[in-house]
Amino acid sequence: MGEYKHFSMRVIAVRAGLLLACLLSFLAGCLSQNNPPEITPVLTLEKSPGALSAELKATIIAIHATPTPLPSPTPWKLASPTPDFDLTPSPLLSVNPFTGLRVSNYDRLLRKPLLVKLLNWPRSQRPFSGINQADLVFEFYTGHQTNQLLALFYTSDGESIGPLGPGRLVDARLTRHYQADLVVSTVDTMIKGVFDNTLPERVFYQGYTPCPGICTQPVAQGGKTFADTYAIREIGVAERPRYQPPRFEMLTFSDSITKWDEDATRFSFLYADFSVMDWRFNPDTGKYHLWQEVEDQHGTLQLAPSLDTDGEPVAFENVVFALANYIEYNSSTYDINLREGDPDQQAILLRDGKMTYGTWFAATDVEPFSFFADGRPYALKPGRSWITFSTTISRPERINTSEWDLLFRLR
Repeated sequence: MGEYKHFSMRVIAVRAGLLLACLLSFLAGCLSQNNPPEITPVLTLEKSPGALSAELKATIIAIHATPTPLPSPTPWKLASPTPDFDLTPSPLLSVNPFTGLRVSNYDRLLRKPLLVKLLNWPRSQRPFSGINQADLVFEFYTGHQTNQLLALFYTSDGESIGPLGPGRLVDARLTRHYQADLVVSTVDTMIKGVFDNTLPERVFYQGYTPCPGICTQPVAQGGKTFADTYAIREIGVAERPRYQPPRFEMLTFSDSITKWDEDATRFSFLYADFSVMDWRFNPDTGKYHLWQEVEDQHGTLQLAPSLDTDGEPVAFENVVFALANYIEYNSSTYDINLREGDPDQQAILLRDGKMTYGTWFAATDVEPFSFFADGRPYALKPGRSWITFSTTISRPERINTSEWDLLFRLR
């Protein structure tokens, strides 16, 4: 309890407010169910991580100042064909662009990434299975002070990735950004329509993808659903349209960090005092290890290490908080305006126990995200990255010399 106390006391005062906010949000959601949302159109600007023209600056200011317009029935245009390029192997092309690690099998760089939706709530769904095999993991808010995850498998695979979660609006955006296929469990009618429009022939669903691609345990064994990325890739090759191999720009990596803004050996991201993603830097592994709240037999919450089903700690070399604009349709339906083309979106970047204030950026809706500090590419640590979408009004608060809290705020 001692390790949990440092943030529990700080946020207990806002818990009543959070519960009231949840109730009001729930009532608002009930009133809006008859008007299902559509995806908010995203403005695409010219790629320019440097200075913006006066016109582009005015456009970005308008994004912040103007209420979200009524969504168009056609949320995003489909990606234009990728131009041909030389597939001759080279030393650079033998490196995973998302991890900076060399790949022994070059063919793995010529296949589509798979994005697998993972549940983190309710707590009974934990622990994760196979999350440490992902190249990237995205985390975002899904209502009621809870989150869901989307794990990207590009050069890696797993036979039992889960527990598999339902499709959400943000999944469609991230799948297009990473030129990927998407694996989900269930999906409601409205979101199914978005997927059909923006991800044709790119989604694998529970109930339509045969086991061993997607398998569900008997209820007596837990009833959880898991994905086998090996099997899903085989199904994709046999049954889905042929595709041009993806081409991704290499992110910037460095074995060491020479410049940073703050020490950060511990960084707690709080959706509420009962919903915590607590990252602790371990100098022995050189990674940030995830701790989450657990409930003991007496109903008391404590923080404990988050483990994969193989017993290994959930740990990543890089942890990134991308500050973004959430779009709330009701208490359980959210989208994120990823503002493609805007190089001035703020980010908090963690590696090696150090925190850097930077920015994040994607030129178009079919390109991965890049990260910058002081106007230059930020050097991630070679390895895997966990990317959390916080909000633009959330601000980190120093708790101790190198310990921070970041409370998620929607408004």
